[in-house]
Amino acid sequence: MIHGLLALVLLLLLPPMPGAVWTWPTEGEHRILRDFRAPSTPWGPGHRGLDLAASGEDIIAPTGGVISFSGDVAGRGVVTLRTPEGLLISMEPVEPLVSTGDRVSRGDLIATLHPGHCAQLCVHLGLREEGDYRSARRELGVLQRSVLLPLGDYARG
Repeated sequence: MIHGLLALVLLLLLPPMPGAVWTWPTEGEHRILRDFRAPSTPWGPGHRGLDLAASGEDIIAPTGGVISFSGDVAGRGVVTLRTPEGLLISMEPVEPLVSTGDRVSRGDLIATLHPGHCAQLCVHLGLREEGDYRSARRELGVLQRSVLLPLGDYARG
């Protein structure tokens, strides 16, 4: 009873989760198929992006900016968008519909999605800030709150 009451009070006192500041780049249900997993070292294994489910082939610009790269990397089509804040947003595997140097607005059609990255149709969305990869969950409005669990046996040592 006390734990439930405490949880309710905390929910009422917590500020609301921030909303999305980007448009979801894929069509269909907004769902992450594979989450970001930072590598433990700069060259170590990890998953440097989010795999986003798609129900169609259209890829739109999640925000405005300038296309800083449009072409193939290791046999896969990639589009990279530089935002006015200096963030680099990359999406693959795609067939780019834009060229390097093009200015795009949020919601503009920028690529056609190719299958093959996931078991179902998806786009890999990478985000780099000052050269470092990080999750784009915040910009997409899909942050998850931390959950505090009771200490239970850990409190007793």
